This record gives sequence, C-alpha cells and structure tokens, in this order.
Amino acid sequence: MPERRWRDLAGPVGRREPGPCNSICDVPGVLVGHSQAVSGHRTGVTIVAPPKLPAPAATASVNGVGELTGNLEVNERGLMETPIYLCGSHAIGTVLQAAIIASGRGPQNVVLPVVGECDDGDMADSRTVTTADVEAATANLGPAVAEGSVGAGTGMVCFDYPGGIGTASRRVGEYHVGVLLLCNFGEREYLDLPGLLLDPAARKAATHGSCIAVCATDAPLSAQQLKRLALRPLLGLVRAGSYASEGSGEIGIAFSTARPEGIENDELNPYFAAAWEAGHEAVYNCLTAARPAERLDGSFQEAFPADRIATLAEGRR
Repeated sequence: MPERRWRDLAGPVGRREPGPCNSICDVPGVLVGHSQAVSGHRTGVTIVAPPKLPAPAATASVNGVGELTGNLEVNERGLMETPIYLCGSHAIGTVLQAAIIASGRGPQNVVLPVVGECDDGDMADSRTVTTADVEAATANLGPAVAEGSVGAGTGMVCFDYPGGIGTASRRVGEYHVGVLLLCNFGEREYLDLPGLLLDPAARKAATHGSCIAVCATDAPLSAQQLKRLALRPLLGLVRAGSYASEGSGEIGIAFSTARPEGIENDELNPYFAAAWEAGHEAVYNCLTAARPAERLDGSFQEAFPADRIATLAEGRR
C-alpha cells in the first residue's frame, strides 16, 4: 500500500467501517498480483484470484463499450472458472491465451477465461504484453494490493490525472465486501471533490476511457444477488464523477468465496451500500496513489493535487 491513501489525506468515505486493510483482500483468501510489461512500455497485467474455483459469480454493466471475456458463460451458469485478468485493450488476446495455458486444461476440456480491458493507448502500446508478463503477475499473487500506476493500471488515466488500480473494502456484520477498480475514465470538470476548485486539464486524455470493477465478498450470495452486487461499485464511480460517457465501458463482475446459502433479498441493502462506498473510495485511492509519467506523444501528465486536498481537509478539522 502507498504511504498515504485517501483516508490519510481527507478522512473516511461513507458511513460503513472498512476491513483491516481497506482492500479487496480483506475478503479471506482473495489474492491480487501485478506485473509490469517486460517490454518497458507503461502497461502490464493484474490478476484477482479467489481462493477456490469455480466460484459463484455474475457480471453487470452501466455502459458496455469494452470487453470482459467469458461474461456470457458467467451469467448463464452463475460461475467463473478462472481468476479475473485485467490488462490494456490490445493485450486481451495474449492474456486470454496465457490464461488458458495457466488453467492447465487440455484441448478437450474447454475453459473461457475472464479477462477485462481498458484502453491505455495514451500511455503505452499494450500489444507488447507477453505470456511472461501474465506468468509474472501469477507469481506475484498475494494479500497486499499495490495501487495506482501498477500492473494493468500502469498506463491508465482517471479524470485526466494518472489512473490505474484502486481498492477498498467494507464490513457487513461478520462478512466483507471488497472492490478493486481498473480506473481509466472521467473528465476533470466532473470530478467530485467538494470544496476544491480544480485547474482545467492542460491536455485531455486521447482515449474515451473505461473501468473494470471487481467486487468480492465472503457472504453466501446467489448468482442473481451477485449480479445485482456487481452493479453497485459502478454506482460508486458515479458518486466520484463518472457519467458513463458514450465511448466508455463501465463493466463489473462480482464473486463470492462462499457457496450460496440463501440470504434473503430484503437483507441485501448493507451489501449494496458496502460495494457502493468501496467503489467510491477506490477511485480516490487510485488517484492518490497514481504517479504522472510521459505519454507516448512526449507530453507529461499532471499530478493529482493530493497536497491541496490534505490542506483543505486539515482546515475543516
């Protein structure tokens, strides 16, 4: 984790308590791994792995201009058979093939991996991602989540600031809800930071953007309930300032580490609120952690004004 996260700068987001690490890995058994492309381009791979596969899962979207492979099978069967792989748009074929190999399946035992993408073409050529990069992310799987310009998030852009990976979690009684975002969306003028007047972007991102939201829980939710849960972190993006622009893909997937046991629908609101709050805070954690770098056209990104936010928050205390 970075030295300072959003809570360190500006305090809590929402009303519910986070898990001990305020990350998706607060859901017991969930692991995250990142790798940077050995090509040297600002791109890479991120993997979110449940403790056991297949896992109950479902997907949802606010705007579907993007790709999450395997989502038709996930929604049809209510299960995912592989970890969730994240990458730049033009790496999706390479990562898909590497995921098939990693599954250990033979040619007569078909697997359709879950691979989500966002367009990092402003910062990198994601076609340079290799099978070795996927293998490195697998080797790096662990319970600590680096945020910002790491893994699949290395070349992403968020509200015309550096973007990438953000994570957060919430407790719901004895259970947890954790969210990990691949943030590559938003226009500066819509970023919701109350009390702070932001300078207009000197250069807007060349791409339309997108966000893949991964939501994990150890609550025994059914596939239909997980489909509903998958939408809630995307609503958290709206709270941060996304309006799901025309060319942007806001796509979510939710999975459970438990087998469904029949939580009643009228008991779901705390889980929905948890996923919404965690998605909202994960955006801010991404912005706080991400670091500026040189674009492919030679220009340089602006840094997120974390110090101004800390000063503003201190004045309110």
